[in-house]
Amino acid sequence: MPEERDEKKRVKVLTKDKIDLNQLLTVPAGALSVAGKSVVRTDARAKVMGALDFGADYAQEGFLFGKILRSPHPHALIKAIDITKAKALPGVAAVLTAKDVPGRNGFGAIIPDQPVICGDKVRYVGDGVALVAAETEAIAQHALELIQVEYESLEPVFDPREALKEAAPKIHDEGNLLSFNKLRKGEVEKAFQDAEVILERTYEVPFVDHAYLEPDISMAVPQANGTMLVEGPMQAPFTVRRNINAVLGVPINMVRVRQVPMGGGFGGKEDSPIDLGCRAAVLAHHCGRPVRMSLEREEVMLQTCKRHPMIMDVKIGAKKDGTLLAFQGVIYDEQGAYAGLGPVLPPAGGSHVHSMIMMPGPYEIPNVKVDAYLCYTNHPYGGAMRGFGAPQVHVAHEQAMDELAEELGMNPFEIRRKNGFKLGSVTATGQVLDQSVGLIDTLEASAKAFNWEQKCAETGYVDEEGTKRRGVGVGMGWYRTSIGTHGDACGVNIHVHEDGSVLLFSGITEMGQGAYTVLPQICAEELGVRMEDIRYVRPDTDMVPESGPTVGSRSTTLMGNAIVLAARQVKESILDAAAEMLNVPSERLEAKDRKIYDRENQDSFVSFREAAFKCMVTGRRLIGQGWWAPPKPSLDPETGQGDPYFVYTYSTHMAEVIVDVETGEVEITDYVAAFDIGKAINPKAVEGQIEGGVAMGLGYALMEEVVVEKGAIQNLSLRNYLIPTSLDVPDIKPIILEVENKHGPYGAKGIGEMPNIPATPAIVNAIANACGGRVRSLPADPERVFRAIQAAGGPPEK
Repeated sequence: MPEERDEKKRVKVLTKDKIDLNQLLTVPAGALSVAGKSVVRTDARAKVMGALDFGADYAQEGFLFGKILRSPHPHALIKAIDITKAKALPGVAAVLTAKDVPGRNGFGAIIPDQPVICGDKVRYVGDGVALVAAETEAIAQHALELIQVEYESLEPVFDPREALKEAAPKIHDEGNLLSFNKLRKGEVEKAFQDAEVILERTYEVPFVDHAYLEPDISMAVPQANGTMLVEGPMQAPFTVRRNINAVLGVPINMVRVRQVPMGGGFGGKEDSPIDLGCRAAVLAHHCGRPVRMSLEREEVMLQTCKRHPMIMDVKIGAKKDGTLLAFQGVIYDEQGAYAGLGPVLPPAGGSHVHSMIMMPGPYEIPNVKVDAYLCYTNHPYGGAMRGFGAPQVHVAHEQAMDELAEELGMNPFEIRRKNGFKLGSVTATGQVLDQSVGLIDTLEASAKAFNWEQKCAETGYVDEEGTKRRGVGVGMGWYRTSIGTHGDACGVNIHVHEDGSVLLFSGITEMGQGAYTVLPQICAEELGVRMEDIRYVRPDTDMVPESGPTVGSRSTTLMGNAIVLAARQVKESILDAAAEMLNVPSERLEAKDRKIYDRENQDSFVSFREAAFKCMVTGRRLIGQGWWAPPKPSLDPETGQGDPYFVYTYSTHMAEVIVDVETGEVEITDYVAAFDIGKAINPKAVEGQIEGGVAMGLGYALMEEVVVEKGAIQNLSLRNYLIPTSLDVPDIKPIILEVENKHGPYGAKGIGEMPNIPATPAIVNAIANACGGRVRSLPADPERVFRAIQAAGGPPEK
């Protein structure tokens, strides 16, 4: 159980203190008035009242309806295509094939290897072969049925290990190996020779869909000045823009991309708006009219990216006392038909290299070797999904830690406390964790709230019939803040008006995570105004600075720092004007709650509005621009050594389950999740992220799987793609710890993705503890749990 530690660091639970952000923040600790408060979300009322217009709510008058003809084959050559009948159908405005793409016939977040319209070859079931625009959706659909395509089937490949073989069919001319990455630390072979216990296991995880509530939509509208406006729900407007300009063959400044309210994304709407936006823009370009492309749920399942499936081999060597000596891992990462967000974006961007870095887990291991293969197959393509390659490898290393503990006769809690990261620990990439390391704090806080010792003693059968057994499990995790690329940065503009109201121009999008609330909180805190004084301008590439994608749990930290910088520029003018009005030095002034007052005489003040007005009439600056980039990342491509990300969020989850050993059914009866997030800018919003993330991790553990047979998805709707409902989710006890991050606004780190990462292994470990059977190939649905029990020799003795 938890013991006192003398580690020299400050751990705070929901504190209100500021920290030094590279000398940017100088307000005394304890002085926060807006940041750190659980304010109501700015978009809450509109969403609850149904007043917010999503893409499907936008007026359709004047729009053509775009549709995509999709390949029924996973791998085939296009020998001929006849669009004559489709073009002759009344009401059809355009039928386009590959030759009609005006610019680059390829798009992609990292590598543009996916055709806007396939010309010679299709690589997965759902690949786009032709585009249609028509006056009504029904006419567009009829036109698709009139297009005749002659295919020559090619041998497909569906297993990443098979794809690596020399004789495997080539999906792309360059070969099926998209990326090979490696991590090397210490002397792994010698360490295994010295190990007293060695564990070897293989774990597998399937394709998973984002299952966001809102299907994808994109609206392309040609403008009178020759620009192309593209609107839709999206996480990365600037990435969408740089793909559309290349596809249309026009300069970047001739494309304008604007976000509309988004009904969920979870990473999926980083990729899919590129796809849909490029195709809508090409149709609009040819027709000279607005085009609307809206997907049905079945099309979303068929067309959009998925969480990467992986096969993961793990080998761990340890001493008898549980000290880890060596870790060896192999990742077969299935990218699917196109590159998406899988490949490396130097030095440590892309989901694949992130999986490699995360694979050894948040543990001190002196000797590490990881080989990671990213392979093309003829399946749907892999993309970003909450955790970006981390959830998969956490399933492997956290199960392996439990299995190792069992081999050693240790409590899973103790082996994690013994080896988990602490201040000064060195990661598998050789990075020294010199600040904001609260992993063990989350472990101990979880154990206390969960009552770990007592619950461990209470495992076993809970009914007289001997059919149901209780078990407990733990999962620890770590996750980056930032995306690990050289170009990772955020820009923001702040405009203060003469009446004291403020416009905040940022490219960070809102998808339910609370950015439109948390970022204005930081802005209001810095300027000394109230939340209601800030209006967040919806991302529009013609109006806001480049902010990068809304991914990587980077928004609060990177954009928050940019807001601090921008606000400080404006605040300097405001304080100078107030100093003249109060006849005191500006250094003595403090701005808070719409007042600017003298610290030495708080009865002496002027309103923020009065100071802003004076700035306007005296020609002082009322516009601030902030740009913040994290410390430069590094990762040696030959050794995998370096500092890939500048700070990490840490978490521990503990779950209690009851397993019916006769049916394999699992019920989660108790759940605790503790997080070190640096600083909670909005604690209530953080709790919401935790609860939603745990629910998503529960689905990954117990039920979610995109079933693919011979390249074709079998469960294309939410009737047969199962996700958790409110009846499946237990009462979750969130714990927020604050271990200050010197690089974050008020000490903050990212939180958006971390909550779902340790959830899956915590639940799977609890199942194994309850019934003795371990599911190493997810999901742990009743059938797999039952089979695992039988493979273990049947249910434990009563």
